[in-house]
Amino acid sequence: MSSFLKDYTGKSILITGHTGFKGAWLARILVLAGADVYGLALAPEENSLFSNIDDLGMKESAIIDIRDGAGIENYCRAHRFDGIFHLAAQPLVRRSYKEPIETFQTNVMGTANLLNAVVNNKSAAWVVAITTDKVYRNVEKLGGYIEDEALGGKDPYSASKAATEMAISAWQTIAAGLGNTTIIASARSGNVIGGGDSAQDRLIPDLIRGFHAGITTIIRNPASIRPWQHVLDPLNGYLMMGSALMAGRTISSAYNFGPGQESKLTVKEMAEYACTQWDGAKGIDIQIDPSAPHESALLWLSSELAAKELGWSNRFEAFEAITWTTDWEREAMKTSPLSALDRQIHDFYGAKP
Repeated sequence: MSSFLKDYTGKSILITGHTGFKGAWLARILVLAGADVYGLALAPEENSLFSNIDDLGMKESAIIDIRDGAGIENYCRAHRFDGIFHLAAQPLVRRSYKEPIETFQTNVMGTANLLNAVVNNKSAAWVVAITTDKVYRNVEKLGGYIEDEALGGKDPYSASKAATEMAISAWQTIAAGLGNTTIIASARSGNVIGGGDSAQDRLIPDLIRGFHAGITTIIRNPASIRPWQHVLDPLNGYLMMGSALMAGRTISSAYNFGPGQESKLTVKEMAEYACTQWDGAKGIDIQIDPSAPHESALLWLSSELAAKELGWSNRFEAFEAITWTTDWEREAMKTSPLSALDRQIHDFYGAKP
């Protein structure tokens, strides 16, 4: 396994949102790296990656709503960690239109609850808070956004995540004013795909469900371009941030982790390629709804800062990311979701831990 992951061996790491898709992948990587992994999240959703695996090998899985300020405070008062990865969030744009208040409560106040409790109780040396590419004020330009560009958001999800970045900045200032040495930084990535994602209204999970059911998949925004990337690429970036912090290095307050130019593909191109990777796929059915909620047609990240300061680069472009995702599904059916998870983590990092 990559040498920097050895930095996590024997370390106590908390993941908020560990029952979610990215959280489960991150938890397993850290377990395989030899860390003592703790989790704090809502109960897993039915048929999620976390619920389909009997045991990820974590030390503890605490079911606490990130919106429960008193519960988060009590948890942080009782625990001490070497570091925290904060992934707990309401992550879906379309859901945010239906549940805007819950989205803001979870993403903004949930983050504020965690950071306040960590700073007040000196619960961890560092926090890497995960937001999204959608924090930027999107003018749908061809070039990639860099970390110091203006933040904003038209839809409730994007606006809540931009506001989350403001909360992160505020608690960076609060910690410094208190003389607290806890380092807080944010990480921003694009549309992740990968094995085990069961979210609704997401392209690849919708396609996978269509493959299994033997039906066509409805596509809403065929011309939209998204920063497609395999889940392991941004997770690798988050882990590199944590490793740098444990080594005492000074890092920037925020990093983008986005795919390369070859991944600048439309929804239609991604969907059609995915269908070629699954025997018996029934294809797609384009149904454009002019009354559908607003979603960005083009959004792109520049990852030059992460490359320069962390040495990070994405391994996969979009087509290979899809191939790995469909391969994971076949492996999970043949063996188990955990075996599929371990095989791809091993293949990504090049050696068994």
